[in-house]
Amino acid sequence: MRQEGERPARSRDLERGKERTHGSDATETERPRFRVLLAEDDDDTRKMIAAALRQDGYEIIEARTGGELLDYVGSSVLFRDGSPPPDCIVSDVRMPGFTGTGILAGLRDTGCDLPFVVMTAFGNDEARCEAQQMGADAVFLKPFDIDDLRTVVRNLLPRRSFPLPHR
Repeated sequence: MRQEGERPARSRDLERGKERTHGSDATETERPRFRVLLAEDDDDTRKMIAAALRQDGYEIIEARTGGELLDYVGSSVLFRDGSPPPDCIVSDVRMPGFTGTGILAGLRDTGCDLPFVVMTAFGNDEARCEAQQMGADAVFLKPFDIDDLRTVVRNLLPRRSFPLPHR
């Protein structure tokens, strides 16, 4: 029974980065939440995608520029001296500072196989092929159906049986 003023268990667990789920045998289990690094310079698009992915239970880290994306990737993935690393990156191609595909290429050059989804409003079949050759797991041409993106992210994350550890 909850004490007065105490948050429900679900709220406490979400604050700790864990989500409570119910298994088929009706016993509660806990699983860590996956972190998605979302890089998009258009505020409305970024907010819409972030809201949809949060609704699916992901922790969203937002970057507004290629520079912010590079800073986060550098400190969390490459050097592991800062923020917890994301489990997946969803990035626009053209952003101020650096391009999403440039950062993708840099990650792949280091041997990092972190799931990476590319979005672009300036694309065609050639751009899609180029991003896939760089190692993109999926390429979305804007505008796209948000449910398709949600499905791709959901399908990419099981490649890891658990999120990368918090540091």
